[in-house]
Amino acid sequence: MTALKVGLGTTVWSSGVAKGHLDGIGIYTQSLSKGLTAVANVEVKPYTFGIHTPTLECGLPVSLAPHFPKFVLKNALLGADSKVDQRLASDVDIFHAPDHHIPRLKNVAMVASVMDLIPQIHPEWVTLKLRRLKNWLFNQSVGWADQVITISEYSKRDIVRLLGIADERVHVTPLGVDTQYFVRQPELTRQEVLRRHGLEPGFFLFVGTLQPRKNLAAVLAAHAQLPEALRKRHPLVVVGRNGWRAEVLVEELRALEARGEGKWLEYLPQADVIALLQSAAALVFMSLFEGFGLPAIEAFAARCPVICSNTTSLPEVVGEAALQADPEHSKAITQAMLEVLDDPLAVSQRVEEGERRARHYTWDACAARTLEVYRLALQGR
Repeated sequence: MTALKVGLGTTVWSSGVAKGHLDGIGIYTQSLSKGLTAVANVEVKPYTFGIHTPTLECGLPVSLAPHFPKFVLKNALLGADSKVDQRLASDVDIFHAPDHHIPRLKNVAMVASVMDLIPQIHPEWVTLKLRRLKNWLFNQSVGWADQVITISEYSKRDIVRLLGIADERVHVTPLGVDTQYFVRQPELTRQEVLRRHGLEPGFFLFVGTLQPRKNLAAVLAAHAQLPEALRKRHPLVVVGRNGWRAEVLVEELRALEARGEGKWLEYLPQADVIALLQSAAALVFMSLFEGFGLPAIEAFAARCPVICSNTTSLPEVVGEAALQADPEHSKAITQAMLEVLDDPLAVSQRVEEGERRARHYTWDACAARTLEVYRLALQGR
C-alpha cells in the first residue's frame, strides 16, 4: 500500500527550534509530526515559510517562500501561486497548515488548524501594526482549506460564527499531554529543584508568558488578599518570560520577591516545571481566553490541583476536576486559593479526577483524529 504523503507546515516549529524555545503551536506541530510518523503508511514532509531553517526530527523543511505575509497577500489578491502549487502537487497528497500559515492551493487537498480567534475577538491583545489587514488575510486563508481542525467545541463555535465556515467542515481534535508529566519524579529530584530555586513545597504556581491575556495581574491581586501568614507560607511562584505590556507586572513581581512572598523564574526546562507542578499547592491558571488550556491538563497529569477560569474553553476541557473561578474578580480567585488550602479531601478528589481526565488527552488520539480529517479532505477532491 502506498504511503500517504503529508506536507506539514513547520514555520512556527522551525522558528521555535531556532530560538531554543517552543510555544504552544510549535509543540502541537512537533507532537503531531511524531504521532503521524508513528502511523503506518504515513510519510511526513516538512515545509516552511522563511529561509535558513533548522533541520527538524522529520527532516529539513523545504522553503515555499521567503516571507509569508507577502506570499499570503499575493495569494489573496491573485490566487494560488502556480510554482508552489505545482511543487506541492508533485511532492505530497495533502498539505496541512497547523500553525496559521495557510497557503492558497489549487491542485492539492489542504487542512488548516485554527487554535482560536483571539485577534478577531480581542484585537486589543495583539499588535496594532497592520491589524485589520492581518485579520482580513487570516480570515480569507482559513476559507481556502478543504477542512478545518480546531481544538475545542468553544473554538469551533467561534470559527463557524465569525468566519462563516460550514459546521461540517470544522472538526474538534483536542491536544495531547506529553507523557513526561505523568511520571512521578523521585523525592530527592524534586527537593533538589526546589532547593535550587529557594522554594519549599506548598506554593501557588503560575505558568505563562507575561501578557494581558494570561491575567497575571488578577492572580497577583488575589494572592495579595490572602492573610500575610498564608502569603509567606504559600508564596506565588511565577514561571514565564517577559512578553509585552508587562512593565507594571515586572515591577509587581520584583516587589513580591522583595516582600518574601514569591519568586519570578523567567524560564525553566520542562523537568523543572514538572517538579514544581508536583510540589505546588495549586496551579493558578486564570487566563482570560483559551482555545484549549493545555497547562491545566499538564497539571492534571502531574497530579497538581488546578484553579482556573470559568470562561471560554476551560470549563469544557477541565470539567469537574478543577476549581473554577471568575477571572475578572480577584476576590473569587482568593476564595479559591483559600478553599484549596482549607479542604484537602476535596483537593484529593479533584486530583484523582484530573489525572483520569488527562489520560484521555493523548497525541496518538490527536494524530488519529487528524488522519480522519485528511481522509475527508481527500474525499472532497
